[in-house]
Amino acid sequence: MSCQYKSKLKGRQLQAIKDFNAADVCFSDGANPLSFHIGDHFTFLSYRDKHWANVERTILNNNSILLIETYPPTEQGIIPIDYVIEMDTAITENDSVKTDQNNSDQESLSESQDSEALKAIFVKEDLERQLEATKKRLGEAQKEIKMLSDRYYAASEVLIATKEELEIAQKSIIAHQEMTKKYQDVFEEIKTQIHKSGNKSAIKVLDKILAKEAKQPNGVILQGKQRCPSTGEDDLMLSCTLCSEKIKVSELASHSKICSSQDKGSTKPKLTKQPSTPTPDMLRVNVTYSETDQKNATFKVVTKTTLPNYQFPLYEVHRSEAHFEWLQEALQEALPERIVPPLVKHTSLNGKTREFQRFLSRICSHKALKHDGWLHLFLTGFNEELEAAQAQLDKRKSISDTTEVISDRQGYDENAPVIKCKKYMESLNKHIQELINHIQISTEDKSTDLGVWFKLLSEGEPTDTYLKAACAALSKICHELGNYKPHPMCQVVTKPADQETEENLIVSDLTSIAEYVKSAKKLLVRVEQAVGTFLHWDAEVRQCEEMTEPGNDSAEESQSLTQRWAEANSNCAEAKAYLERLCQDLKFELSHFDLRKESELREVLIEYTTLKSEHFEKVQSKWFGVKFMVEAPISSDIRAIKCIEEIDMN
Repeated sequence: MSCQYKSKLKGRQLQAIKDFNAADVCFSDGANPLSFHIGDHFTFLSYRDKHWANVERTILNNNSILLIETYPPTEQGIIPIDYVIEMDTAITENDSVKTDQNNSDQESLSESQDSEALKAIFVKEDLERQLEATKKRLGEAQKEIKMLSDRYYAASEVLIATKEELEIAQKSIIAHQEMTKKYQDVFEEIKTQIHKSGNKSAIKVLDKILAKEAKQPNGVILQGKQRCPSTGEDDLMLSCTLCSEKIKVSELASHSKICSSQDKGSTKPKLTKQPSTPTPDMLRVNVTYSETDQKNATFKVVTKTTLPNYQFPLYEVHRSEAHFEWLQEALQEALPERIVPPLVKHTSLNGKTREFQRFLSRICSHKALKHDGWLHLFLTGFNEELEAAQAQLDKRKSISDTTEVISDRQGYDENAPVIKCKKYMESLNKHIQELINHIQISTEDKSTDLGVWFKLLSEGEPTDTYLKAACAALSKICHELGNYKPHPMCQVVTKPADQETEENLIVSDLTSIAEYVKSAKKLLVRVEQAVGTFLHWDAEVRQCEEMTEPGNDSAEESQSLTQRWAEANSNCAEAKAYLERLCQDLKFELSHFDLRKESELREVLIEYTTLKSEHFEKVQSKWFGVKFMVEAPISSDIRAIKCIEEIDMN
């Protein structure tokens, strides 16, 4: 399509070109109007956004048009040859003659002046646009600089004020800490003197005073309890003078009774060291004997947690021994794929408290057991809710049929990982039981050498674990001390009461660990039985499918075979699902147990070695005292012969 346009630029020959854009009207500069060829480069005027622009184009064939959204004073691009309209030569010559005759030199001069003026206008408008944009950016930068300056001065004022407040607070804290330390030293000295005096009435009075100050209300749930911002119950820790344990103020009364009541066979409780900084999945449980319900022999369970399924961060409940047993059975029934910690029976109150604390600590350290609903009910629910759940569990146990374990296999691969792990646990449990028996015999002074049993524990480890190295060292020292035979007159006939009590605690801890190993072994036994059951029903299904031959059996036999196949297929599917459930997280379960049992054995071995070293230090200190007396210098003033000289003088 050609476009005619009457330009104000008179006296120029304009060659029309096809409009390659609906909004463009383009003209050539009139140079050689009939000699347009492919590849020619020329310049023409184009009306762009209410102003004229010089456009450079090159004639090419079958090329797309280069469109530019913004139009600078000079553009470059390409125009296909199809857009060029060639004019007739004669018409062009006649028009050029007429144009030469009609145009004068004055009009040519006017044309050139208009062109220069037009270019100056273009340059001026472009500079004005750039100037406006620069002014706008400069104004925005000045506003931003002012805003940053205001923020800087405001932050400086806040920083100075905060620094002054911190200095004042630091001085106050230092003064408070010094005063607290003085009071604590005086308190420790008074308590030490009272315990050293052995006055039971004074000890009871002290316990009552401490219990009155530290005792919490006997509620089930403590909801959002406000604490003093300076110090709180959790911040103040005291050291027991009898057992050197770090205890809380709230537990001081019960702990003092346990430590001081030697006639009841009670000893110091072992408190688990726990991190002070709470984590998003923190679950801490502390078990103590409930003094408010001594008739029913209940235990106070205090829970601190940050888990999202707990409504409050702090709970306090009272649970009986039957409640702990119910929790263990409920977890075992609900989670057969997990190693549920055992509960060892104890007759003493301190033994039960230690075992319940160990039981809940093992559960809280497990990633799956700590989120179980039965544990949530145990730690937060009322006694009525637990009794209802316990009744439901007893009902299910009474009406449920025992699962029959079926296995047609004569034996298993001895190198299978499950079988090897099972054998390791059997060996570990056996050696721990032998060590327990020997320590019990050692308590009666009938043992000769404990190194043999430590050596068996060390040799039972399949790799260079901590337990292997520690037990090897204990075996060596026990063997060396066992070979040393002192003179009969120097032998100690009886052991101190505190050492015997500590050894009883070590035996109790080892017994609990041995039962923990048994629980892990039971999981592997369940896996082994599940494999056998699945293989049995899978073989039964295959056998029924092979026996199915049309036309050879009667209708009754065929129906009986169909029922047999359906039953076998259903049992096979159930056995497969149960086996997959047991093996789904078996690797984590065994690795968590392996690390946990070694950590607990480490604590027991540290306690045992500490006990032995303290015993030898006491014996050694007595001999050091005798040696000090023997090495005393001889005084020349105090002589035995002096009395004879006095007789002679008389």
